[in-house]
Amino acid sequence: MAFTLIELLVVIAIIALLAALLLPTLARAKAAGLSAACKSNLHQIGIALKLYTDESQKYPLAAAIEANSAGSPYVLWDTKLLRFASGNRDVFVCPANKTAPRWTNSLGWPMPNSSYGYNTAGTGRFPGAGASLGLDGGYSDRTASTVCLAEHQVTIPSDMIAVTDIQVQTGSRDMDLDDIFPINLLAELGPGRHNQGANGAFCDGHVEYGKLVVWLQKSDRRKQRWNNDHRSHPETWSNNP
Repeated sequence: MAFTLIELLVVIAIIALLAALLLPTLARAKAAGLSAACKSNLHQIGIALKLYTDESQKYPLAAAIEANSAGSPYVLWDTKLLRFASGNRDVFVCPANKTAPRWTNSLGWPMPNSSYGYNTAGTGRFPGAGASLGLDGGYSDRTASTVCLAEHQVTIPSDMIAVTDIQVQTGSRDMDLDDIFPINLLAELGPGRHNQGANGAFCDGHVEYGKLVVWLQKSDRRKQRWNNDHRSHPETWSNNP
């Protein structure tokens, strides 16, 4: 039995309507799957950080000056954690970060980790004089050299942010440390590639998801989670978005 033109148009309209209803649902399901994979990555990174601190009793510097296999004079925080993540570089790349270059362990080009950032300075500034509020340790007042943060200096590891999603880093070959590491992790937390939100690993290894407005909220409860002494330090809030 042949269909009339009107019947065909009705069928096409119904198919188009169903597609319009289903595609957003499928897109949300795909995004949820990518976010779940990202959380798994960050959980493994969090566990690697915990294993590192258990072994060394200190947190890695954001960038330590020493020779490495990539030919750079620097070894970055993620390189320090690589062996505690079974050498799996894919763990350090967010599956939702489609435009990011692959991580190379190098401070040269392409840029270092474009998916996940280290909480170098808490709500303070990196680099800065004296002790850091984050995990990097900061500078010694006596020697003006970088010092590592001791494991015991993190007051509440279960409520101390360690690593989060970051915005893709771009730039030229002549970028220096100040370009690669913004004033703190809060400054590069965007762009909210998981439904306007980001995933973050804490010093005890657990992972949380939050909207960017929640991560960046200027309140004592939210800001104290960025700082190793678990204080909010409102005097530093002007540094941050």
